[in-house]
Amino acid sequence: MIPVADLRGILLIRLSAIGDVVNTLPSVTALREALPRVRIGFVVEERCRDVVLGHPCIDRVHVYSRRTWQRDCARPWRWRRLGSEVKSYLADIRAGAYDVAIDFQGNLKGGLHSWLSQIPVRIGFARGHCYELNWMFSTVPVIPPAERINRVEKFLSLLGPLGVFPSRPRYTLPPSDDSRRRVDTFLEEAGWARGDYAVVHPGTSEFGRKKRWPLERFSVLARRIAAGGRRVVVAWGPGERAMAEAIARVGGPGVRVALETRSLLDLAELIRGARLFVGADSGPLHLASAVSVPSVALFGPKDPVIYGPYNPRSRVVFKPNGRGFGSMEAITVDDAYAAVKAAESA
Repeated sequence: MIPVADLRGILLIRLSAIGDVVNTLPSVTALREALPRVRIGFVVEERCRDVVLGHPCIDRVHVYSRRTWQRDCARPWRWRRLGSEVKSYLADIRAGAYDVAIDFQGNLKGGLHSWLSQIPVRIGFARGHCYELNWMFSTVPVIPPAERINRVEKFLSLLGPLGVFPSRPRYTLPPSDDSRRRVDTFLEEAGWARGDYAVVHPGTSEFGRKKRWPLERFSVLARRIAAGGRRVVVAWGPGERAMAEAIARVGGPGVRVALETRSLLDLAELIRGARLFVGADSGPLHLASAVSVPSVALFGPKDPVIYGPYNPRSRVVFKPNGRGFGSMEAITVDDAYAAVKAAESA
């Protein structure tokens, strides 16, 4: 156990992806409640920063400009500036005077951040529970309580060396009055009210294309939900508006394309106002857990026990293919609609 009486600061490292950053938030809240006087810093990639910037439990956010710096690596005329930016970034982290780093990332880039921070005590996952030799960078290795546990619980296990064992983990998101106003304006213009609609989110990241459910089935599902008396908002992210419009065309008058969500907090607020969320294994699904909205999670390539929503009001649709994986193609509209009805009555 690490003595905590004299701790000044703790640096949390979770760079990506959106869903995983969201799923560290119960750990952030638990740390703040257990150690109210300790400064908490958070290292995150720019595309995920919306869920930690302005967070009431986080004192300082260090934004890792991974995509920008990767592009600059291929531009020799940018190397001097790149070197200066990286140097300033690391100096800013080291200036935080953190005593402990907690590496939720569990891979090489997380380990390098932990090591380059020059923080003396570095908590991370033990060998066999992380990737890309990450365990080599930790001074305090942690073995999670089980192999197949939800990511939220796996992340919480890293708080054990600090004597933090929350009995009722909970999410907290940064407040955003602007997001609330934007969503309220959208609903007012549509003549809809909070609690009167379902959010359907058909997209995933390009990297996660294998986790997508066929678009035509999302269209039929949206139409069935609307026919059952529940309005439907089709949410979309960068490059996905055409997908949302196609679903709305098939869905009919009770199905509407969502407003452009300029930040993750806009999307979280749209989901917060919903009666139900339906989506695949992606960041928005975990935002639904963060705002305590019932969800229907459509799972295929990944294990829903590990990667599923941390939400007692969720329903997972998973059709095993006999080889330890699920099949998105095997999930029918009837399967999804049955889960919708079950989630609504949860």
